[in-house]
Amino acid sequence: MPSTMEQCLSQTLAATFEDLALICPDYTLSGKQSEAPVDVAMAVSFSGPLNGQLVLKATSHILPGIAENMLGSEAAEGMAIQRDALGELANVMCGNLLPLIGGAQAVFVLSAPQEYSADRDTSRCLPSARACVGIEDGRAVAQLLLSDDSRRALGLTVDGATASVA
Repeated sequence: MPSTMEQCLSQTLAATFEDLALICPDYTLSGKQSEAPVDVAMAVSFSGPLNGQLVLKATSHILPGIAENMLGSEAAEGMAIQRDALGELANVMCGNLLPLIGGAQAVFVLSAPQEYSADRDTSRCLPSARACVGIEDGRAVAQLLLSDDSRRALGLTVDGATASVA
């Protein structure tokens, strides 16, 4: 059974794709969607009452459709623009998720979206919630990474035994 934080992340992920990218994601993934690689990732770091990152990964071949829906067909060409569209989805997701888990009155500072690579991640934040939706024949995966202090503040364990970003 998903935790409350995972439910919030899942709902925020789906709502952001519906509202901003005009895509109705699948909550139950097909075999093809489950096996699709998530080979593009953007992250938004945040600080405030909670500190961490929201990472949004997606199958690269779904990005043109996302960017086209968000920006218009002519503006959606090029991988850089498509990554920017994924970054904007991550930014909006982060901005909508944090009040749900940190409280409506909490104030957070969000960074600009950046390309994410687990190999280069120096944040030392632990995966704390994960959600996945199917999009066309690909998928999108959101993961909330939180600092040890933030995990303690939310009553989560700080043992490092959590799922990796995938």
